[in-house]
Amino acid sequence: MQRLRRTAGKGMSEEVRQARRSCIGGSDARIIMSGDQPAIERLWGEKRGDLAPEDLSDVLIVQMGNITEDLNLDWFELNHPDLIVTDEQTRPAYEAWPVAMSTLDGIVRKNACMTAQGVLEAKWMMPFNWSLEKAVEKYYAQCQHNMMVTGHKLCWLSIITGGGQYVVQKIEADEFWQAGLLDAERAFWDCVQTGKLPGNPVLDTPDLGPPVKKVDMTGNNQWADFAATLIETVEAAKKHDTAKEGIKKLVAKDVAEATGHDLRLYRNTKGSLLIEFPKAQKAAVKQARKAA
Repeated sequence: MQRLRRTAGKGMSEEVRQARRSCIGGSDARIIMSGDQPAIERLWGEKRGDLAPEDLSDVLIVQMGNITEDLNLDWFELNHPDLIVTDEQTRPAYEAWPVAMSTLDGIVRKNACMTAQGVLEAKWMMPFNWSLEKAVEKYYAQCQHNMMVTGHKLCWLSIITGGGQYVVQKIEADEFWQAGLLDAERAFWDCVQTGKLPGNPVLDTPDLGPPVKKVDMTGNNQWADFAATLIETVEAAKKHDTAKEGIKKLVAKDVAEATGHDLRLYRNTKGSLLIEFPKAQKAAVKQARKAA
């Protein structure tokens, strides 16, 4: 095949491509957790050396990702003037299990002091049927893998779409999800070493987007009971809170206990004031709860 004369130097070098056979990187983590069994088995074959790495040099979408990566980082900095991206294409290994490695798009740092804030994952995606939810689901494992390897607690998923849209989604480190991911990666690597076919691990991707659904609870009886009680007691609740705040202000800081008119106020071990109500009121509350 004729080489791409102007852009062939973009993307992964042959040296890095060969080195990837001996480790699990972020894009490998994405495949392992993708649910795509043929893709998982192909990756397994590549890691074992039974299959040559897939040649993606004539896949336009892949090349668009390579060619727009520098623009993506520049655009991120343009839209976040207090941040800067460094350490591009560095390859750290996970201290607890060096088989897990990352080829980082970059480390995000504070512009003024250069303090590391997290990792950046730069992506180019097709605009058709695109959604942020789908993008996060697709790249969540890759982002969590890179945070696990580096120990950072935040990842900026920076996306340029073919429709000229630019979106950034912050993803926080999830140590429980990372523990499951690490188990899946270890199991996959055991298959690479033993020749056993890998399975298809499943971990649900958390919903990171803001709530968008609107529901009508008119037909829910519990909602109706709670709503009626809230409306009926709102003024009483305000009076209660005002009285509680007022009576606590009457107790000097050097007073450990104050009593009067069937109330007892006392300080806990941290020095906070607590209110003890009359036993008759406590019994009435218990009775009301039983009746409910």
